[in-house]
Amino acid sequence: MSMQIPVKFSLEEIQALLEMVENQLFRMKFIDSKIPGHKPNPEKQRVSNSAVNTLQEAYKKAKGLKSKDAA
Repeated sequence: MSMQIPVKFSLEEIQALLEMVENQLFRMKFIDSKIPGHKPNPEKQRVSNSAVNTLQEAYKKAKGLKSKDAA
């Protein structure tokens, strides 16, 4: 298991980070794979998706929205 680091972000900062990382994940998944010589890194993509999910859940919780775990 990897070490967890507590950090504090404003809602606006989380929203901005989510927008950027979601765009980057899209690029990794659909654009980079078409570039000649690209080497996929499924572990990096898995960890990245996990981080995005954690940020999304924190954002939803802070906004008072139900998370997928609370359903």
